[in-house]
Amino acid sequence: MENQKFSPAFEHALNFILRPDIEGVYVNDPTDRGGETKYGISDRRDGVIDGKTDVNGDGKPDTRIRDLTREQVAQIYWRDYWLPAGCDQWPDGVAMFVFDAAVQHGVKKAIKILQEAADVDADGIIGPRTRKAVSLSTPDWLLARCIVRRSRFYADIIKSKPAQGKYLNGWFNRMEKLTDACLEIIDTPPGIMSATRG
Repeated sequence: MENQKFSPAFEHALNFILRPDIEGVYVNDPTDRGGETKYGISDRRDGVIDGKTDVNGDGKPDTRIRDLTREQVAQIYWRDYWLPAGCDQWPDGVAMFVFDAAVQHGVKKAIKILQEAADVDADGIIGPRTRKAVSLSTPDWLLARCIVRRSRFYADIIKSKPAQGKYLNGWFNRMEKLTDACLEIIDTPPGIMSATRG
Protein backbone atom coordinates (compact mmCIF):
# COMPACT_ATOMS: atom_id res chain seq x y z
CA MET A 1 0.00 0.00 0.00
CA GLU A 2 3.00 2.32 0.20
CA ASN A 3 3.17 4.95 -2.56
CA GLN A 4 -0.48 4.39 -3.49
CA LYS A 5 -1.54 6.56 -6.41
CA PHE A 6 -4.95 8.10 -5.93
CA SER A 7 -7.19 9.82 -8.46
CA PRO A 8 -7.16 13.65 -8.56
CA ALA A 9 -10.84 13.63 -7.55
CA PHE A 10 -10.07 11.56 -4.44
CA GLU A 11 -7.07 13.72 -3.51
CA HIS A 12 -9.22 16.84 -3.81
CA ALA A 13 -12.01 15.34 -1.68
CA LEU A 14 -9.49 14.07 0.88
CA ASN A 15 -7.90 17.51 1.17
CA PHE A 16 -11.34 18.92 1.89
CA ILE A 17 -12.09 16.32 4.59
CA LEU A 18 -8.71 16.87 6.26
CA ARG A 19 -9.12 20.64 6.58
CA PRO A 20 -8.92 21.67 10.26
CA ASP A 21 -12.42 23.16 10.05
CA ILE A 22 -13.89 19.90 8.70
CA GLU A 23 -12.29 16.70 10.11
CA GLY A 24 -8.58 17.53 10.27
CA VAL A 25 -8.11 17.54 14.04
CA TYR A 26 -8.19 15.14 16.99
CA VAL A 27 -11.34 15.34 19.14
CA ASN A 28 -12.78 13.31 21.98
CA ASP A 29 -16.21 14.78 22.71
CA PRO A 30 -18.15 12.43 25.01
CA THR A 31 -21.49 13.62 23.57
CA ASP A 32 -20.44 13.01 19.94
CA ARG A 33 -21.83 9.68 18.74
CA GLY A 34 -18.55 8.95 16.94
CA GLY A 35 -16.48 9.10 20.11
CA GLU A 36 -12.72 9.61 19.87
CA THR A 37 -11.94 10.83 16.34
CA LYS A 38 -8.93 11.97 14.32
CA TYR A 39 -9.08 13.11 10.68
CA GLY A 40 -12.70 11.96 10.69
CA ILE A 41 -11.78 8.37 11.61
CA SER A 42 -13.93 7.44 14.59
CA ASP A 43 -13.20 4.92 17.32
CA ARG A 44 -16.68 3.49 16.73
CA ARG A 45 -15.99 2.94 13.02
CA ASP A 46 -14.80 -0.65 13.47
CA GLY A 47 -17.48 -1.59 16.00
CA VAL A 48 -15.03 -1.80 18.92
CA ILE A 49 -14.68 1.10 21.35
CA ASP A 50 -11.05 0.71 22.36
CA GLY A 51 -9.29 3.87 21.15
CA LYS A 52 -7.97 2.03 18.07
CA THR A 53 -8.93 1.52 14.44
CA ASP A 54 -8.09 -0.96 11.70
CA VAL A 55 -5.51 0.60 9.37
CA ASN A 56 -4.27 -2.44 7.46
CA GLY A 57 -7.72 -3.74 6.51
CA ASP A 58 -7.59 -7.09 8.32
CA GLY A 59 -10.66 -6.29 10.42
CA LYS A 60 -8.73 -5.95 13.69
CA PRO A 61 -7.99 -2.65 15.45
CA ASP A 62 -4.23 -2.05 15.18
CA THR A 63 -3.52 1.69 15.51
CA ARG A 64 -4.50 4.18 18.20
CA ILE A 65 -6.87 6.85 16.89
CA ARG A 66 -4.65 9.55 18.38
CA ASP A 67 -1.61 8.24 16.42
CA LEU A 68 -3.17 8.08 12.94
CA THR A 69 -1.14 9.69 10.16
CA ARG A 70 -2.45 11.42 7.05
CA GLU A 71 -1.08 8.57 4.90
CA GLN A 72 -2.87 5.92 6.97
CA VAL A 73 -6.10 7.89 6.84
CA ALA A 74 -5.81 8.24 3.04
CA GLN A 75 -5.57 4.44 2.73
CA ILE A 76 -8.58 3.95 5.01
CA TYR A 77 -10.66 6.51 3.16
CA TRP A 78 -9.77 5.10 -0.26
CA ARG A 79 -10.37 1.47 0.69
CA ASP A 80 -13.31 1.77 3.09
CA TYR A 81 -15.19 4.88 1.90
CA TRP A 82 -14.31 6.19 -1.60
CA LEU A 83 -14.43 2.88 -3.47
CA PRO A 84 -17.33 1.24 -1.55
CA ALA A 85 -19.44 4.41 -2.01
CA GLY A 86 -18.81 4.20 -5.77
CA CYS A 87 -17.18 7.63 -5.82
CA ASP A 88 -14.94 6.54 -8.69
CA GLN A 89 -18.13 6.17 -10.78
CA TRP A 90 -19.78 9.54 -10.11
CA PRO A 91 -19.10 13.00 -11.58
CA ASP A 92 -16.39 14.71 -9.50
CA GLY A 93 -18.59 17.18 -7.57
CA VAL A 94 -21.16 14.49 -6.80
CA ALA A 95 -18.39 12.05 -5.84
CA MET A 96 -17.00 14.57 -3.37
CA PHE A 97 -20.44 15.03 -1.79
CA VAL A 98 -21.04 11.27 -1.53
CA PHE A 99 -17.56 10.76 -0.03
CA ASP A 100 -18.15 13.44 2.61
CA ALA A 101 -21.53 11.89 3.45
CA ALA A 102 -19.89 8.46 3.74
CA VAL A 103 -17.31 9.87 6.15
CA GLN A 104 -19.94 11.52 8.32
CA HIS A 105 -22.82 9.02 8.07
CA GLY A 106 -21.40 5.74 6.74
CA VAL A 107 -21.17 4.37 3.22
CA LYS A 108 -24.63 2.82 3.07
CA LYS A 109 -26.36 6.03 4.19
CA ALA A 110 -24.31 8.08 1.70
CA ILE A 111 -25.44 5.80 -1.12
CA LYS A 112 -29.06 6.05 0.06
CA ILE A 113 -28.87 9.85 0.02
CA LEU A 114 -27.57 9.69 -3.57
CA GLN A 115 -30.28 7.21 -4.56
CA GLU A 116 -33.05 9.32 -3.02
CA ALA A 117 -31.72 12.35 -4.88
CA ALA A 118 -31.63 10.40 -8.15
CA ASP A 119 -35.17 9.04 -7.63
CA VAL A 120 -34.28 5.35 -7.39
CA ASP A 121 -35.02 2.84 -4.62
CA ALA A 122 -32.83 3.78 -1.67
CA ASP A 123 -31.44 0.39 -0.68
CA GLY A 124 -27.84 1.51 -0.13
CA ILE A 125 -26.57 -0.84 -2.84
CA ILE A 126 -25.06 0.48 -6.06
CA GLY A 127 -26.59 -1.35 -9.01
CA PRO A 128 -27.46 -0.67 -12.64
CA ARG A 129 -30.50 1.51 -11.80
CA THR A 130 -28.45 3.76 -9.54
CA ARG A 131 -25.66 4.06 -12.11
CA LYS A 132 -28.11 4.85 -14.90
CA ALA A 133 -30.05 7.43 -12.86
CA VAL A 134 -26.84 9.21 -11.86
CA SER A 135 -25.50 9.16 -15.42
CA LEU A 136 -28.73 10.70 -16.75
CA SER A 137 -28.69 13.52 -14.17
CA THR A 138 -26.79 16.77 -14.53
CA PRO A 139 -24.23 17.02 -11.71
CA ASP A 140 -25.43 20.39 -10.38
CA TRP A 141 -29.08 19.22 -10.30
CA LEU A 142 -28.13 15.99 -8.55
CA LEU A 143 -25.90 17.82 -6.07
CA ALA A 144 -28.74 20.20 -5.16
CA ARG A 145 -31.05 17.26 -4.50
CA CYS A 146 -28.36 15.48 -2.43
CA ILE A 147 -27.99 18.59 -0.27
CA VAL A 148 -31.74 18.66 0.42
CA ARG A 149 -31.80 14.93 1.29
CA ARG A 150 -28.84 15.26 3.65
CA SER A 151 -30.40 18.30 5.32
CA ARG A 152 -33.53 16.24 5.95
CA PHE A 153 -31.35 13.50 7.43
CA TYR A 154 -29.87 16.01 9.88
CA ALA A 155 -33.42 17.00 10.86
CA ASP A 156 -34.29 13.33 11.43
CA ILE A 157 -31.23 12.91 13.68
CA ILE A 158 -32.29 15.86 15.83
CA LYS A 159 -35.91 14.72 15.91
CA SER A 160 -34.90 11.30 17.26
CA LYS A 161 -32.05 12.59 19.48
CA PRO A 162 -32.70 16.22 20.45
CA ALA A 163 -29.35 16.51 22.30
CA GLN A 164 -27.63 16.25 18.90
CA GLY A 165 -29.15 19.64 18.02
CA LYS A 166 -26.07 21.33 19.46
CA TYR A 167 -24.18 20.16 16.36
CA LEU A 168 -26.66 21.59 13.83
CA ASN A 169 -24.80 24.83 13.12
CA GLY A 170 -21.55 22.93 12.63
CA TRP A 171 -23.25 20.47 10.27
CA PHE A 172 -24.69 23.28 8.18
CA ASN A 173 -21.39 25.18 8.16
CA ARG A 174 -19.79 22.01 6.82
CA MET A 175 -22.54 21.62 4.20
CA GLU A 176 -22.03 25.20 3.02
CA LYS A 177 -18.27 24.70 2.61
CA LEU A 178 -18.84 21.31 0.97
CA THR A 179 -21.37 22.75 -1.47
CA ASP A 180 -18.90 25.45 -2.54
CA ALA A 181 -16.12 22.87 -2.98
CA CYS A 182 -18.38 20.52 -4.97
CA LEU A 183 -19.65 23.27 -7.25
CA GLU A 184 -16.08 24.39 -7.88
CA ILE A 185 -15.12 20.98 -9.26
CA ILE A 186 -18.38 20.48 -11.13
CA ASP A 187 -17.29 23.50 -13.15
CA THR A 188 -13.57 22.60 -13.23
CA PRO A 189 -12.38 19.00 -12.59
CA PRO A 190 -9.60 18.59 -9.94
CA GLY A 191 -6.87 17.58 -12.40
CA ILE A 192 -7.42 20.77 -14.38
CA MET A 193 -7.67 22.86 -11.20
CA SER A 194 -4.25 21.74 -9.96
CA ALA A 195 -2.71 22.31 -13.39
CA THR A 196 -4.06 25.86 -13.60
CA ARG A 197 -3.03 26.75 -10.04
CA GLY A 198 0.50 25.35 -10.22
